[in-house]
Amino acid sequence: MSTDVQTQKEAYKRGEEQGRADALAGKPYADPPRDGSRGEQDQYANGYDWGYEQGKAQKLDLVVWQEGGVEDAPGGLGTTINICVRTPNWSETVDAGACKHVFTAPTGFRWNGTVGAQYKRMNETTGGNLPPVQAKVSDDGRTLTFTYHVHLNTGSDDKDCIVYTCGLEAVDGARTGRRTDGVAQIGTAPPAKLKAEVIEDED
Repeated sequence: MSTDVQTQKEAYKRGEEQGRADALAGKPYADPPRDGSRGEQDQYANGYDWGYEQGKAQKLDLVVWQEGGVEDAPGGLGTTINICVRTPNWSETVDAGACKHVFTAPTGFRWNGTVGAQYKRMNETTGGNLPPVQAKVSDDGRTLTFTYHVHLNTGSDDKDCIVYTCGLEAVDGARTGRRTDGVAQIGTAPPAKLKAEVIEDED
């Protein structure tokens, strides 16, 4: 590889890193100068453009929420809770990359470790064929963690919102009542409350 080509590659990389850093820090677009020679200066500017766009996608706050209410009795059959993710206006294109997911179960509940992921469109149709979720549960069952690639509206197959369906069950001895202290944290998005109700075992 010639010295010129190597220098241009390094300039592009520097530009990409600076562009991403500026976007994540909330700084305005710097519009690096170009001289039209396709040399080091132009490559830096091209890298900056790409990095800035990627940083904006990473920084865009996703909206996370729980869909519907759930209930279970200690010793019961268990239940599932749907945790949903969308962009602020449903239509923005976002590829946030691999995001860490940390779900804390409401008091009196524990995760059973099962997680399914699918896309759900505004017309209620669903899209599957997503990679399996490799989730881990803490020793006390309260915390569910996994890393998953979050992307929305980048094509025809990832429209509108992602739904994670997670297995949940009431723990033995849990007091009856509604609990609202669960938390869903996905990447840098604002956390969402998770709510569930412990009911009496009808048997």
